[in-house]
Amino acid sequence: MKLRRGFKTESNVTARELRRELNLDPAAPICPFSLSEHVGVGLMKLSDFAVTHPDAANYLLRDAGKDEFFAMTLCGVSPKAIIYNDAQSPGRTAADIAHELAHLLLMHPPHRLADATGRRHFDAELEAEANWLGPAILVSEEAALVVANRGLRLSDAASAYGVSEELMQMRLNVTGAWKRSRRAA
Repeated sequence: MKLRRGFKTESNVTARELRRELNLDPAAPICPFSLSEHVGVGLMKLSDFAVTHPDAANYLLRDAGKDEFFAMTLCGVSPKAIIYNDAQSPGRTAADIAHELAHLLLMHPPHRLADATGRRHFDAELEAEANWLGPAILVSEEAALVVANRGLRLSDAASAYGVSEELMQMRLNVTGAWKRSRRAA
């Protein structure tokens, strides 16, 4: 899905602005838990539902169902809250929370999880925007350039920013960080 003109630049600006609000350097790692608190969004672990909904929670927290649920935003509560699957890796959890925060920061309208036929409601344009902004928040353009300029190994960079290697690689690619670093040298 093609993003609207200027969206990628706006995402970089948003990542910088969020860091500024949190008194962080533009290239600093950002904690999705701190960011959630900063923007007034509660976080709830899926495992917290194991007492009230043991069958569903245990299924989604274990291998068989673990890849069926990552995170979702509850918009009908105040304050808004994100339920995230705490059985996922820390890097995946960070990405899931950032993705949901991206929906909220972009003021995407809430919708039901499923349509009248029971199929999952999915708006490709809104998901593409959150899929872009979430990683941009976690690994800013400046962060990608720092990683490339320092020649950090992918695993070390991912660990330093609390993300998966796949997300770090994606941000290095889409920002052109390696090419820009080589050109500057």
